[in-house]
Amino acid sequence: MPDKIIHQFCKTFLTAPYQARTEHGLHALFFTQLYNSLPEAEKYFDWQGQKICKIQKEYPTASALGKPKRQNWDISIIKTPPEIFPGKKPEYDYFRLSAAIEFGMNEAKEHLVEDIRRLDHADSNVDKKYIVHIYRLSKRFSTRDWSPKSKRILTLEEIEDCQKDDVEIHFVQVDSTKTHEKGYWHITKDGTERLA
Repeated sequence: MPDKIIHQFCKTFLTAPYQARTEHGLHALFFTQLYNSLPEAEKYFDWQGQKICKIQKEYPTASALGKPKRQNWDISIIKTPPEIFPGKKPEYDYFRLSAAIEFGMNEAKEHLVEDIRRLDHADSNVDKKYIVHIYRLSKRFSTRDWSPKSKRILTLEEIEDCQKDDVEIHFVQVDSTKTHEKGYWHITKDGTERLA
């Protein structure tokens, strides 16, 4: 499971929030760290004569999850030995997932709520469900940053209110103006723990 890498990633973001400019850049950094953390023998598996990476970027959901069409998970880990979501073809697009990680950098409440809804859906096809919700706030060090005055910034309590039983939220907040508290919180059904 990716717990250790998520913790390392979030703690590193607190001290170095500009390693990647965009959320997609954060996906790439996290993918690399997760991939590098696996022993060589666990990075790939064979399926019908093909070598397949256990970690996938933008792997499709097994169903539409209440939307008009299937979506994709930001980062997912294919369950091994491989299993297929029942009755689906082509099988390569329907592996069961041991974990999925959804990211949101400077996203409003709607994005967080939708990620939680999809992960919590009965047909999510995911065993372990993670969200990494990040705020990077500044006086526009980057055009991808939010102003600390933004009305879209959720408080820790508001994020806790969004949490669902099976979804773990890793909440990281960095504010170079020191208007908002800097920190890293882990939110689960058992409560909230400050990790940094």
